[in-house]
Amino acid sequence: MSEGMKNIVTAMKEYNVSVVSVCLSAFLFYEPSKVPPMFRNINDDHQRMYNVLKDSGLNYIAVWPPHIAADAPASEYKIQYDASPGRQISKHDLGSFLVEALSKPEHYKKVVGIANVVKA
Repeated sequence: MSEGMKNIVTAMKEYNVSVVSVCLSAFLFYEPSKVPPMFRNINDDHQRMYNVLKDSGLNYIAVWPPHIAADAPASEYKIQYDASPGRQISKHDLGSFLVEALSKPEHYKKVVGIANVVKA
């Protein structure tokens, strides 16, 4: 995946595309030793992808979601920079944010945690 990210960045620069949103993983918020063993290799590659983004000079939005649920869209989610605000996000709400964030400069060059709002 990280090699693919390098190719994407190269193509974006070649075609003067300057904004990208990328879905990585909330495991990147963990200390590496706390990541479950079955996810360590993919988490390492997600870290390499993030490093490519940081070094790219592009206006990236690095979204680090928790569990991605197949639930219906809740249309109510919260975001938090540099931290995870919850335990899951609907795939529909995640997709909406990935697209909407592209036109919101306040999210550029930031790590965004995202989660659906849990109703009491």
